[in-house]
Amino acid sequence: MKKITIFCLLALGGLFIPQPTMSVSMSIVTVTAYHPGVYGGHAQRGVTASGMRVKEGMVAVSRDVERTLSLDFGDRVLLHGLGVFEFHDRMNSRVRQKVDIFMKCKKKARRFGVKRHVVLVKLA
Repeated sequence: MKKITIFCLLALGGLFIPQPTMSVSMSIVTVTAYHPGVYGGHAQRGVTASGMRVKEGMVAVSRDVERTLSLDFGDRVLLHGLGVFEFHDRMNSRVRQKVDIFMKCKKKARRFGVKRHVVLVKLA
């Protein structure tokens, strides 16, 4: 986990003093696409760990990333270059530093491949 603090310059009588304005946690992860028909196997195919049916815009996150970013089901995360997604599913405990994006189209999921991206912590 990497913490970044963004500073704002506060002017006090001509003297600029940096003041922290926001702290952002981020994690470098491997991103893949998921479609129930691509990998198959799950008895409750199409149902997330949060109990919701899968739909476009949802992601499954490895448990280490979930802990690092203090994610709760329904939180939104930004995958740099890919967009904003909702966290509704988690991966097997042996998987590390990974995010899986749900895609409705099996062909699109296969074409997505494997990417490395920055996940930013919860969005308001």
